[in-house]
Amino acid sequence: MRKTMEQIVIEGQAARCGSLEELYLLWQMMQQMEEEPFGSTCYEEIDPRSFHIDGAVSPEHYDGTLFILKETSMKKQIRKGQTMPVVSDVRRDLRTGRSPSGEVEYLPYLRGMKRILDGGSASGDKAPLLKTAVIYVNKRGGKGAADDISMDYGFYYSEFLKRQIQLLEPRTIICCGEDIFRLVAMEVFQNKKTKKNQETYMKWKDVVAGDILPADRRFKPVKDLAQADIQVIRMWNPAYRVNNGQYVSLEEYLREFQRRTEGAKICKNC
Repeated sequence: MRKTMEQIVIEGQAARCGSLEELYLLWQMMQQMEEEPFGSTCYEEIDPRSFHIDGAVSPEHYDGTLFILKETSMKKQIRKGQTMPVVSDVRRDLRTGRSPSGEVEYLPYLRGMKRILDGGSASGDKAPLLKTAVIYVNKRGGKGAADDISMDYGFYYSEFLKRQIQLLEPRTIICCGEDIFRLVAMEVFQNKKTKKNQETYMKWKDVVAGDILPADRRFKPVKDLAQADIQVIRMWNPAYRVNNGQYVSLEEYLREFQRRTEGAKICKNC
């Protein structure tokens, strides 16, 4: 997708900005300058000016745990025939553990994963999310469709996503989706290689240990997980389906997360 010179300049400003507030302003400006968003980075039913503010749920409690999900849900607004842009701070829903608008989904999944990372039971109170940050790849929101629009948005705005992650200074990143893991590994940690035919792909051999990509504080992959400052964990999308299209249950999902994160205990600095 083509970018104008103005957009390229804004992208450069985003890469250098010193605060999330400044980044969000540039991000919204960039969205409004996009020439043909519908069908490429935006759904027809969603106003392209829509923007969801995310990040550290409670900055004073944040411990470096970052969840990255595909999109906020705009299904409720679409059913109502919403025609105005939706601009909201979804961190409020994450703090309270309730989402009256329906924009924040999968709260029990996030709470369960955080408890497992903290070494406790997957069930319990709602407090663990206060210690986390949550990022949605598609800041406009989506409708839960099995297409590429939200991930195309992520690659189009990869410089903004990269800077947001850098400013949050995470120690453990949980990518809730194979496509999200690939996006973050390639664009944020620059773990990619271009073939002679110009095709770009993600490097796996001697880089990804099982389901974990270890990296240093400069966001560069390292080979030894024990010496890593950041660990990027590959996990299923909470809407993952198996067995003839059936959704994986919450219990199955959290069991799989526990299995994948056994190696995370080796990362002493994370």
